[in-house]
Amino acid sequence: MRPGRAHHHISNDIVPHPALKSKRERIFSCRKDGFYFMKKRKDGRYQKKVTLSDGRQRMVYGRTIAEVNQAADVLRDQDRQGVAVGDTTTVDEWAKLWIKTYKSDLRAGTITMYRNAYNNHILAGIGVMSLQEVKPIHIRSVMQGVAGKSESLQRQVLQTLRQLFSTAQQNGLVSRDPTAGVKITPHARPKKKEYLTLDEQQALMAAVTDPRARCFVGLCLYCGLRREEALGLQWGDIQGDKLTVNRAITFLGNQPDPVQELKTKSSHRVIPIPQPLQVILNEVPRLGLHLVPCADGRPMTQIAFKRLWDKVVREAPCEVRPHMLRHSYATNLYRAGIDLKTAQYLLGHSTIQMTANIYTHMEKEDAAASVVQLEKYLSGEPDFSKSSQKVVSGRK
Repeated sequence: MRPGRAHHHISNDIVPHPALKSKRERIFSCRKDGFYFMKKRKDGRYQKKVTLSDGRQRMVYGRTIAEVNQAADVLRDQDRQGVAVGDTTTVDEWAKLWIKTYKSDLRAGTITMYRNAYNNHILAGIGVMSLQEVKPIHIRSVMQGVAGKSESLQRQVLQTLRQLFSTAQQNGLVSRDPTAGVKITPHARPKKKEYLTLDEQQALMAAVTDPRARCFVGLCLYCGLRREEALGLQWGDIQGDKLTVNRAITFLGNQPDPVQELKTKSSHRVIPIPQPLQVILNEVPRLGLHLVPCADGRPMTQIAFKRLWDKVVREAPCEVRPHMLRHSYATNLYRAGIDLKTAQYLLGHSTIQMTANIYTHMEKEDAAASVVQLEKYLSGEPDFSKSSQKVVSGRK
């Protein structure tokens, strides 16, 4: 190269365009992964054109060259992952499509749960935002809005958010799930009692006098039926000393849902009827097709059930909720030494882990109770006998 000649080095790096000398008007370019341009605008920002895999071009902006390059990298990452770059679908638009596409085959009560979680707690916060605009901080803001609510409601809201964005990611609408790592806010409140002791069960059955109420309580307590399963049970489902769970009655508003599908396939089961329940069933008047109908024999409505349960609460000698009866049945299975697999079937659990969680909880209670027995033994109490060493009677 002769002296005095400009040295023009050819490379793949970004270099100033030689035709423009103004610092404000410099155009930068490179031929790597397509042909990109970077230009400093009159407002001081930089802009860069990115060519996508389908040939479309998108412009990104930034206050510095580093910001622009970062924005371009994000765009290219989205493109490589199959995300619809530049898609402006809002959270609300996707939520409506999501409910229709992914949730339409669920039970009415479950669909209502998702709708309420979205309409009451998510829509106002992020509904108008595009899916691609939503960041973890926005999800945390939504969850902060329900932090003072029950843990159950918080889980419903978080579950709805997670499913909204996981399906959006599956469909290429977002590259990352903004709900990752977000948790509910636990409350340091006394844990509600989950089941009745054997003495409380006997006292409850002795106190409840209304025949339909006794029938409902008996079905849940002695056969572990869910509320909707007990309300859906018909006289034709009882054959001898067994009953078959064939349907469930949930509510659409006040009226029973005509689609009486069970919660899961595992919910369909045949359960032996214990003698105490057989006595109750023999005393129940047959007002209609169902064992526990409205007072006029029609299938149970939500208002009619509330009135029926209010009778139970008024007469009950202890705190009681419908699901406590089913949990008490599960506890009785554990106390009676019923194996885990059989208990899973009788309870209609879809996974054995659900049953194991109950059994594990009972085992922890027994371990805590064993400390008392050990202290009695170590203290040499005269009334301590071999029989008292058994923390759980009936278990091997």
